[in-house]
Amino acid sequence: MTRILFRYISWQMLFSILTAFAIVTGIIMLVDFVEATRNFDEAEISGLNLLWLTILKTPSLIEETIAFVVLFGVMWALYNLNRRSELIIMRTSGLSAWRFLTPAIVVTALIGVFWTAVLNRLAAEAIDLRERVIAEVSDRDTFKREDTSIWLRDGTEFEQTVIFAPRSDLLSQTLHDAEFNVFELGNDGQFQFARRFDAAKAALLPSGYWQLTDVVENTADAQKRDIDKISWPTTITKDTLQKRSRTGTLPPFWELPGEISDLSKAGFSSTLLEMRFHELLALPLMLVAMTLLAAAVSMRLSREGGTLQLLLAGGVLGFGVYFLQSVIGTFGKAGAINLCVAVWIVPSLVMLAATAYLSHLEDG
Repeated sequence: MTRILFRYISWQMLFSILTAFAIVTGIIMLVDFVEATRNFDEAEISGLNLLWLTILKTPSLIEETIAFVVLFGVMWALYNLNRRSELIIMRTSGLSAWRFLTPAIVVTALIGVFWTAVLNRLAAEAIDLRERVIAEVSDRDTFKREDTSIWLRDGTEFEQTVIFAPRSDLLSQTLHDAEFNVFELGNDGQFQFARRFDAAKAALLPSGYWQLTDVVENTADAQKRDIDKISWPTTITKDTLQKRSRTGTLPPFWELPGEISDLSKAGFSSTLLEMRFHELLALPLMLVAMTLLAAAVSMRLSREGGTLQLLLAGGVLGFGVYFLQSVIGTFGKAGAINLCVAVWIVPSLVMLAATAYLSHLEDG
């Protein structure tokens, strides 16, 4: 009987969460489709292509709201169980609250693991495909306007290059009006400015070099010279150029350790990537915390009644958790607090607080 009950509650939780996913996905797609029609109104892209671009962007947008989806999904499942008096029957039969919350915890934890391990990569690949589709269905001028500026970092443990270009064309791997700031390792172990190249055009070659054209070189001792063409070695490839040039997108979970290692070896800050890695690693814990939070709200209000109260309470608490996570995450990115603390502290505190509250309701 216990096994049957576990499967039944697990299915109820999964069905409610999937329903919440469908509703949130529909809202996200509608909003993003309208936004896409405004962004590409001059590119003469068909409605089907706009819909396809919206579909490709949706997984990455859902990833940002997955905690809210789980929160409202679990609340809706518990509300339905209570509305059909199934929770009351379970409680009067002597079943502990933790017994019927265990399936919810298992389901949401597995969703978090599956998203981090599988769906996160699919979301990143969907963004890559979206950029290729944009390049195919729109004219080159429209695609160039999206790539307004670009920052790149390259180098070794002895020499580093910081690259900036106000205009870029990823289709031809070319930077326009590019600045190459070169730093060399000094005798004191610190990187010091050595020279700067201002190039009218910098093309990434398959051989592992930048081809700089119409170059002005300025050295640290204020010497200046003009160069027609110069080749500058680089470890940046076509793929890494596209990955590092995208604003707002980061590598998938399984590629993050390698990216972090490459940046660290080159002497650059990997704080943002490390933050992202820990966020994905902590996703199952966050979803479990939101499950317990939803249970705490639902079990309290199930005694008092009121669907609207349930939704309002869940929404307020959910946004409170999101706001707190954003604030602490900002401190982590700025280096004010440890990265692990910045990522793991909020879900841990939410889970502990919800567990304590549920224990109080259960045992008095």
